[in-house]
Amino acid sequence: MNANILIIGASRSGKTTLSRKINQQFGYSIVCLDDIVCAFEESFPNLGIRHDGNDDEVSKNFAPFLIRYLRELSEGPNYYNGYRFVIEGTHIDFEKIMKNIDLDKYVVIGLTYNEISYDQFYQNIKKYDTEDDWTYWCTEKELKGNVQYFIQKNQYFAKMFKEYNIKNYDVSKDREKVLNKIITDLSIDK
Repeated sequence: MNANILIIGASRSGKTTLSRKINQQFGYSIVCLDDIVCAFEESFPNLGIRHDGNDDEVSKNFAPFLIRYLRELSEGPNYYNGYRFVIEGTHIDFEKIMKNIDLDKYVVIGLTYNEISYDQFYQNIKKYDTEDDWTYWCTEKELKGNVQYFIQKNQYFAKMFKEYNIKNYDVSKDREKVLNKIITDLSIDK
């Protein structure tokens, strides 16, 4: 495969898990956009790029940096020397990002969970979250509010994936099997 990979989806859709699988299978370096947002939040609080903000506003504020960063990952010396990256995150301004990346140099993957109820989703988070997941540390009340928000945001992503013709994988049922199918699909595209 001769392209970077951009994985987009709502929280708890499996972006990090898929990134790790791609790293193990293909040797891609992982870029977690949440880590970059944290760096902006701490270093440049005046820019309005933070985790606790309005996601749409944060995505718009983050877009100029992200456009330039994604361009560098696909045009810089690392790219031309064969290094590939898997970039994963939620803070995507689709209108700005999708028209400013070279789709010959990026495979864009969408992850959604459209066939799961609020209760099932909540129970999955409670069952599968580990100390590595920020939701693991939420109170019961916080988590219930977050789950409602995640589901709303997931609906937005599903709509955007359709609008921008982004290959979407639904991880509602047997997520591990779906993620392995993505690895197989990427292997075929190689």
